[in-house]
Amino acid sequence: MRLLQLRNGDLRLTPDLIDDIPPYTILSHTWGPEERGANKIGYQKILFCSQQAKRDGLEYIWVDTCCIDKRSSAELTEAINSMLRLYQNGAHCYVYLSDVSKKSGQALRRWDAQFRQSRWFSRGWTLQEC
Repeated sequence: MRLLQLRNGDLRLTPDLIDDIPPYTILSHTWGPEERGANKIGYQKILFCSQQAKRDGLEYIWVDTCCIDKRSSAELTEAINSMLRLYQNGAHCYVYLSDVSKKSGQALRRWDAQFRQSRWFSRGWTLQEC
């Protein structure tokens, strides 16, 4: 298993960890439309997760899109077979709802409607993750 390590404001991918896996948190998310650079939703998700992990005193995070080499069918198969253990052993699971606005001053009813309609709740795997 590989993790993203937060150190001095930077993120780096660890080598494949087999033993002595440090405490880590998990990001649960759905995939949305592609964007570029620092405005890319994927970047915002990782930034959100790293900020939350830092607040919780954690140095490592696991994000499927970063920590699994999807070009390797063997690694992908191993990751799928290890998901239950991976999620059970995570210290926290943060949920990123990219389709729910977080703008301040927004009417609570409007936010509540967006929250309830988030695609995260309609995906088969997301509720199992948390």
